[in-house]
Amino acid sequence: MASFTDKGNAFGFVDKRAGRGTSASVVATPANYASVGALETRLLALGVAQARINQMTENDMVYAVRLADDAAGVR
Repeated sequence: MASFTDKGNAFGFVDKRAGRGTSASVVATPANYASVGALETRLLALGVAQARINQMTENDMVYAVRLADDAAGVR
């Protein structure tokens, strides 16, 4: 598992703001990425319809949450 000082992070996706020497967490709220249930809860809070969430893969959910909460880190 990568650390936040690596180019990746503990959740397995690359954040373009992360790099060597960066020690701060680059994700807004890491708990939002902890499980599919947490992703679904966050998406519902963002106003995404349950029917749409039911069609999403886990990667889709992660990307949607990243766009909403951490857009500066999306490549």
